[in-house]
Amino acid sequence: MIAQKNISIISNKSYGKAARRIPESVIERDYCLSWFLIGLSRSLIKDKLILKGGTALRRCYFKDYRFSEDLDFTLVGKITLGAIFQEFENIFKDLKEVVGITFGLGNTEPDSKNTHTFYLTYLGPLPRATKSKEIKVDITFNEKVITPLEEKRIIKTYEEYTDFIENQRIIVYSLNEIAIEKVCALLNKARNEPRDLYDLWYLVSENKVDLSKLVAQIKEKISFKGGGLEKEVFSKKEKRLKNLWEKRLSSQMSFLPEFEEVYRTINRAFRQANILSIGKAG
Repeated sequence: MIAQKNISIISNKSYGKAARRIPESVIERDYCLSWFLIGLSRSLIKDKLILKGGTALRRCYFKDYRFSEDLDFTLVGKITLGAIFQEFENIFKDLKEVVGITFGLGNTEPDSKNTHTFYLTYLGPLPRATKSKEIKVDITFNEKVITPLEEKRIIKTYEEYTDFIENQRIIVYSLNEIAIEKVCALLNKARNEPRDLYDLWYLVSENKVDLSKLVAQIKEKISFKGGGLEKEVFSKKEKRLKNLWEKRLSSQMSFLPEFEEVYRTINRAFRQANILSIGKAG
């Protein structure tokens, strides 16, 4: 396991480059989360849990992307949650021996319609805190994946991660699939996460995806997901997303773009691709 001073060095470097200093606790979580993915890549369930969302963007696509606080997977194939937990215990044992991080299973939330939610506890380079250190894990089952999955290398984000095992690979969503999911999230009236807006903005503004070429796939995903998706909801979310923008995202990156710029860019991209004409799924 790396020394605590390595975490401090990374945090201080982030402050030297920008107005915001990334908290050491965020960097420690990033380090431990990275190691969990390495453990997953060495496990018997590496082809069952497909990484998606912001963590996939940071860990497998963009080295300097925003920090992510949780793990989002889609389950493919037939395996019980109990079997997954059993293999997690093997991953925990492996990582304890290899790197010295102590992982455990924490609290479990009641299952939603198609998602298992629980928490991983961890003890990393920083001193033990009075409050348990946790990583939220969401495993979605019965999900429709539209575009082909990809096998990607887990990125070593900092040279201070001196014990990082490189060239480990996991299965992840494609950038197009992540963008499709983010569009659905922004059109879901039950969800108000600024990271969905930020992630889609990054993919669009950096020309990583073209929404105009994904309209059919977005319609297919919305149709599969069903109720709660309607075109008016994006404009209705603007105030709520703005209020949460800095609170939710400021600790995840050194440079946080202005909300108005981001919202305006995605609103324009939606109009140009005719996304908002999709309407409510029946």
